[in-house]
Amino acid sequence: MRSSHAFVSLLAVMVIFLLFVGGQGVAADFTVVLRPERPVVGGFLLMELVPSKAGIRPLSVRVGKSEYPVWLDEGKWFTLVGFPLDTKPGRKMTAVRYLEGGAEEVYPFMVEVAPKEYPAEYLKVPEKMVSFGPKILKRVLADQAAIRKACAKVSRKAFWTPPFLLPVDSEVKSPFGLRRFFNGKPRSPHSGVDMKAALGTPVRAANGGMVALVRDCYLSGNTVVIDHGMGLFTLYAHLSSVKVRQGELVEKGQVIGLAGKSGRATGPHLHWGVSYLGKRLDPISLVRVTSR
Repeated sequence: MRSSHAFVSLLAVMVIFLLFVGGQGVAADFTVVLRPERPVVGGFLLMELVPSKAGIRPLSVRVGKSEYPVWLDEGKWFTLVGFPLDTKPGRKMTAVRYLEGGAEEVYPFMVEVAPKEYPAEYLKVPEKMVSFGPKILKRVLADQAAIRKACAKVSRKAFWTPPFLLPVDSEVKSPFGLRRFFNGKPRSPHSGVDMKAALGTPVRAANGGMVALVRDCYLSGNTVVIDHGMGLFTLYAHLSSVKVRQGELVEKGQVIGLAGKSGRATGPHLHWGVSYLGKRLDPISLVRVTSR
């Protein structure tokens, strides 16, 4: 198998070739079905890769500088791509890396990423809500490190099956990507969605997976992280109680806890987030692209 450096060099040659011929004359080694056809910044893209003939096995998909795993489901090849909030909109050079007859090849094409404007929210709150003393800051940083570590694993198996489900049957009251300003000071964009949920509302696993973390965090309260495989994780925060243990396998729709207001929350609700290959993305987009 060629090295990553060789793959990048080959991809660069393909870029020059595409620019020269305008995409004409490239062998149709694959039919690629995009869902949606034009993904947006902050959202997901699900690709179905259909080889033109037998004996072709996809290995991975590279979009820009990021490489994504592929998996086989019911005889079809898929890859899930994410475009975090710092993605620059526009055309992205994309390539399927695959094996045919023992040789590694690359099939190039373009994906168009559309811009998306996210809303802003300006709040005046007590200063203690936006700054922490040394002791609390130490705990907050430890919580964040634990969540990052839990979401760092990239297994080669997908535990999930389409579609992803909403963890509670309610509306979103605070969307992903919301730019918040506390007392005029910008904070990080909202890394998930806040969903309406009364105290004690059952919270369901959005899909099958393994519980990667159960932790009482200062900001997010009782928090559960589920590993769905292939670097994809969902996070459930502010729970009043937790019904699963770390390391436990859970099924899609299984109750993993009850909604609450633990941690730093002004009232009962569910904060639901998604991490994919270490990047936070819109969970509602994940539900949409995996729905058939």
